[in-house]
Amino acid sequence: MCLQGKNIPTQKILKNCPAPAKITFIGIGNTLAGDDGAGMVMLWKLRRRIGDVPGVAFREIPGDMYEIWDILPGTESMVFLDAVAGEIPGIISAGKTLPRAFFPSFHQADLCSVVASLATLYDGEFPPWILWGVTIHPPRMLGEGLSDVVEYAVDKAVTEIVKLLRGNGLPIGRLLVKI
Repeated sequence: MCLQGKNIPTQKILKNCPAPAKITFIGIGNTLAGDDGAGMVMLWKLRRRIGDVPGVAFREIPGDMYEIWDILPGTESMVFLDAVAGEIPGIISAGKTLPRAFFPSFHQADLCSVVASLATLYDGEFPPWILWGVTIHPPRMLGEGLSDVVEYAVDKAVTEIVKLLRGNGLPIGRLLVKI
């Protein structure tokens, strides 16, 4: 167990803690609800495209978004990947104020509210973050697989993220993260 934070005495911090990831990609969504799984599919495709690169981590959050708490001490920045609300499915957006998920959400909360509440509780500097989303219509039935338009948008989003990471940098707050 690694203890980190500004108010933990030095003798309590374990010496064998791994270095924090420079960037953690976090896929959110339910792949059993069709297009709601867009964030998870983006994560899987990014993992395949980027590969095993030092300083890059990948995490899945299929349900309870408060699992983000466990990621915080081990990362310097976070990129959330998720399906977001939209009139037209397949639109790619990036930011912190994207339209919240449909209610009732499969996550039981929207990402921005969860991150805001965790930031107030976190003891230390909260890692900068951004949400990359693909718009979807509300899921109407259970079933795996993305619609063609959402699959296309997922592929475009992954290509753009990789291009930014390997080019001038992926903007996350005030950071530009490159690999």
